[in-house]
Amino acid sequence: MDNQIKVFIDQVFLQAKEAGFSEYEIVYQSDISTSVSVREGKVVQYENSDISSISFRGLYGSQMGYSSTEDFSLDQIPFLIEQAKDNCKILELKEKVTVYEGDPEYPEYNGYSEEIADMGYQELADMALKFERKLLDYDPRIIAVDECATCYSCGEFLMMNSKGLSCSSLDNAFASMIYCRVKDGDDVQTYGKSWAFKKRSEFDIDACVKFVGDHALARIGAAPIPSKKTKIVLDKDAARSLLVSFAKSFSAEAMQKGLSRLTGKLGEQIANEKITIIDEGMIGDSYLNIPFDGEGVCSKRTVVVDHGVFVSPLHNRKTALVDGVQSTGNATRSGGSSLGISPMNFYIEKGNTSLNDLLKQLGNGVYITDVAGLHAGINAVSGDFSLMAEGFVVEDGQVGQPINQITIADNFFDILKKIEVLGDDVNYFDLDASHIQSPSLLIPDVAVSGT
Repeated sequence: MDNQIKVFIDQVFLQAKEAGFSEYEIVYQSDISTSVSVREGKVVQYENSDISSISFRGLYGSQMGYSSTEDFSLDQIPFLIEQAKDNCKILELKEKVTVYEGDPEYPEYNGYSEEIADMGYQELADMALKFERKLLDYDPRIIAVDECATCYSCGEFLMMNSKGLSCSSLDNAFASMIYCRVKDGDDVQTYGKSWAFKKRSEFDIDACVKFVGDHALARIGAAPIPSKKTKIVLDKDAARSLLVSFAKSFSAEAMQKGLSRLTGKLGEQIANEKITIIDEGMIGDSYLNIPFDGEGVCSKRTVVVDHGVFVSPLHNRKTALVDGVQSTGNATRSGGSSLGISPMNFYIEKGNTSLNDLLKQLGNGVYITDVAGLHAGINAVSGDFSLMAEGFVVEDGQVGQPINQITIADNFFDILKKIEVLGDDVNYFDLDASHIQSPSLLIPDVAVSGT
């Protein structure tokens, strides 16, 4: 953060006080990225992005007003203050929303890697071109790389308020993404994958090429199967996609608005006793760690579902005030908008069964590796879903014919109750890890529609 931003923040605080705000807070965010896309041995797109913004919120009377700007010239400050004040005049919130004074201490966190800080265009371009070339050389049936990109990004976050809170974080990473097309006779299939890295040495191009190439080639010959109700193994990535789609059901905000099937279910058995769901800001030295939330509340470990019993929704300070509890540290904010709720690192606790053993226990059924249609094919309130899917037939515990053009349909909350076995494949230290995770799941009686 340069001196211009520091001067701007100091002046906002001074003018906010003069304007009659009793409490006020500034959030400064900066995102810098460089990305390169290649195709057919040439760079086809190169982008540099440098976006910084400041969001302001302040308590005026009994209401909290919000505003934001990307213009850090001092003559913009009166407009920023006035916008927040005008916002207060049209709000009629019953709950008293305040800024947070901060916690006594926060976990140590360093998400910035000096080792990759000097990554630039040429290195990213060379990586992408090499990645594309090696994948095309992996097998003659790989006929095209439709997308191959590398990106370096760096993000800075600073939160300060009139109660003395000061929280900051600095993160950087680089990522690679590749999608290819394979052909055997008239059969054409596609597959793609992305990874994130903190060190150059983590990017093993040969391993990434093998992963994408093998998964793409395994899809050759895919076809739909007859419709039936069957036992399935839902791969960790497909299970994660499903959990992402319904994660907001565990938000206190959704429950208080009656937009969650879990409203009124606190303390009840909502899942099989094998299911424990946890939200955790800090997990070892994972690069996905989040030390504090959008209000400056220290990240916590929240058991959301304990052996099937719904024990706690996710809260920010506003929803916690309504329910008479403490915030779980799950406030999220975007620009000049009001605060919401979002998971930090949200996961179904893994079991102790490997994927191979899950498939053996499945015996005969369907192994679902991918789902699509997550926006149109789900009802986030009722839990119903009908999703396009791909995967493999499983016979006698062995993966067989690839399948596509099928749909799977069920209800998310019913699935939580009937899961039989959980895999052991949740890992927050993998290079393809994400903030929401699920192990692979063995689930009986799922409707599969094909031919």
